[in-house]
Amino acid sequence: MKITRTTEATRAERTQPTAGGAARSSGAAAKPAAGASTSASASASVQLSDMSTRLSQLESQFSQSSFDAGKVTEVRNAISEGRYQVDAGAVADKLLASAAQLAGRKA
Repeated sequence: MKITRTTEATRAERTQPTAGGAARSSGAAAKPAAGASTSASASASVQLSDMSTRLSQLESQFSQSSFDAGKVTEVRNAISEGRYQVDAGAVADKLLASAAQLAGRKA
């Protein structure tokens, strides 16, 4: 079983400079032109995919989120003392809702 698509360019191939100086967005790896330097020039440009923009947004979003340290301590103590009760029905409902959301459907 393959995990990656064979038609998608590898990371190294996507970042290889072309003869014009811009990074390739797909396809085979670019070979430097005869006599061309393999080091990046000051005018080289990089094109980022929409996924990198989304990843950057998510990193910003989650770096600003906070958690309730008091609640974490309370749950940790309840678990260690054996008095934490898991509601299996609620866990199952949320698991199904999460799977439906990932599949693109409403629960």
